[in-house]
Amino acid sequence: MLNTSSVTLRASALAFVWVFLAACDDDAAPASVTPDPTEGEKEDSAKIAANWKSKIDHTWLHVDLADRTAEASIWFEPGRSSTVSLEAAGLTIDAVTSDTGPVAWEKRAGALHIAHDVGKGPIHIDYRFPVEPQGEGLAGNGSTVLWPYYCGNLFPCRSGPADGMRFVMEVSGTKSDERAIYPEELPADAPSYTLAFAVGRYTCQVLGKTPAATEVSVCWLPRGKTKALTGTKSLVKAFAWLESHIGPYTFGKKVASIAVAWGESAAGGMEHHPYWHIATSEMELPLTHVHEAVHGWFGTGVRMRCWEDFVLSEGTTSYLSARALAQVTDARTENAIWDEYEETLEATLEDEDILAWPTTCGKVDILDDGLFSNIVYMKGAFFWRDVAKAIGPEVLDEVFSGFYRARVGTAAGMQDLLDEVRIETGFDPAPLVQKWLRSRGNPLR
Repeated sequence: MLNTSSVTLRASALAFVWVFLAACDDDAAPASVTPDPTEGEKEDSAKIAANWKSKIDHTWLHVDLADRTAEASIWFEPGRSSTVSLEAAGLTIDAVTSDTGPVAWEKRAGALHIAHDVGKGPIHIDYRFPVEPQGEGLAGNGSTVLWPYYCGNLFPCRSGPADGMRFVMEVSGTKSDERAIYPEELPADAPSYTLAFAVGRYTCQVLGKTPAATEVSVCWLPRGKTKALTGTKSLVKAFAWLESHIGPYTFGKKVASIAVAWGESAAGGMEHHPYWHIATSEMELPLTHVHEAVHGWFGTGVRMRCWEDFVLSEGTTSYLSARALAQVTDARTENAIWDEYEETLEATLEDEDILAWPTTCGKVDILDDGLFSNIVYMKGAFFWRDVAKAIGPEVLDEVFSGFYRARVGTAAGMQDLLDEVRIETGFDPAPLVQKWLRSRGNPLR
């Protein structure tokens, strides 16, 4: 996710009104059908513990937008669990079955608890879902926003950032003059918020192919062509640089930047690989497109261990966005990006100041505790720039590449990446960690 923008960046968060929901107990075994929770119960419960048993292996999902009904079939990794629990805060459950017939279930405090032996095949869930007026699920404009933990408003899921899933998806029921843009398959593990679709009167254009044969496209809404082609003029080259210097892309051979009408005040993008979403207000900004593309390597390709490792995703991506664009454009572009990063950091610090990398793991709420901040993006980027100055940017590219290739499809922490720097180069980044990530204030001053 890009949380900033202006000519290249602007200090402004996505204009969504977030609803904060508390965790739910998963110990009680399901026994019978119970009524869906009241609105008050929903508000007490949507963030479910990430350590539930029986990890999801993959999900098949069919969404019908005409009547807002859906079917989900979910396969779990082998285990001995006789019950499974899924987040489903916004869903109305109609039926739960296995391959052999109905199974017992209950929906309690935003969670769906099912009596199911995961060793005996998938579970099948028929349900209904709403339009979420605050954009936490299916938004009124036809796009989806599940980040950070609102997947349970669209499909039964696990929202922990470390939880990976693969999926196959089908979207039907669009209007005759609209199309739904989404990947029919996500072949590699990614966070649950990666799943997305966008519906509208889209026009798409192939921009080119990389040397690795990845086809790069852009899709725009009416009257959006000029901005779309302006913002993506360097996207193919930047994507090719990432493939050649960081590692092979893992989410297929077709990628695209998709314009989404989040509203006039909305900014940034969302890392819905392989078809990431970009606010219509930023379609002309190359950095926004490249930032979301880079998440295919860090944040989506390599997932976060916990929300406290947000800097692993956003700080690394902010640095690599500047690095990739600099390598395929010119020094003037690179300098402009870092000038904008500095202005964004200074502007953010006038209003707030947090640690970019908290010392805990699994204790911080990304929204409630204010970690969703430009400070994480900008201080993380400047931290990596200082590391690059110390060991050489090409050496840092190699460290990122080795880490990505070893960890793609898994969850990792920021400390894991720092250890990789020290092991591979002999450079101890601890003083820079203290300067940029574990201190308040502006080290640039």
